[in-house]
Amino acid sequence: ANFGATAWYHYDCVWKESVLLAPIDTSQSLEETVDGFEKLKNEDQTKLSSDLKKNCKAAAEKEPPLPPKMAADYAKSDKSECKSCATKIAKNALRVGFTGKANFGAVAWYHVDCLKKCPQEYSKGIKADTPLEELVDGFDKLNKDDQKKVEKEVKALASPTGAPKRKSEGEESAKASPAKKGRK
Repeated sequence: ANFGATAWYHYDCVWKESVLLAPIDTSQSLEETVDGFEKLKNEDQTKLSSDLKKNCKAAAEKEPPLPPKMAADYAKSDKSECKSCATKIAKNALRVGFTGKANFGAVAWYHVDCLKKCPQEYSKGIKADTPLEELVDGFDKLNKDDQKKVEKEVKALASPTGAPKRKSEGEESAKASPAKKGRK
């Protein structure tokens, strides 16, 4: 809904919205998934639980999961704050974020180096083979060096274990010859 407001549906109508239902993770408790679930009557909790699981599963089979919406740009002021380290993002500094994740549906901005600390649900659905131009709004407007930084960090989010670690030349040669022992 606009500005993060709740979009309300009649109970019977909401089940027709497979685009909205497909991304719902029904493995989580309904208290985490549905605001106000604990306030419902027991019989309504049971009905909602059953209908949600059935309809979300059907929707997920029907709808391909949507990749997260991301954006990248140079901060227009020093007013935005990194959602990871909670420090201000300097004016004109490179920033990357997830759209619709902050208050009122705004972008949850991060310093590029802090992106790896974003909540896992934000980056869920990122595929390593997705072109960055499709995944990140504004990617094509970044300079080449910044595009490489963003690409590296976003691709690391696509990997379940993070970015693959590469051995530097120094590490390889250190393993090839035993380290010298220091004096005691």
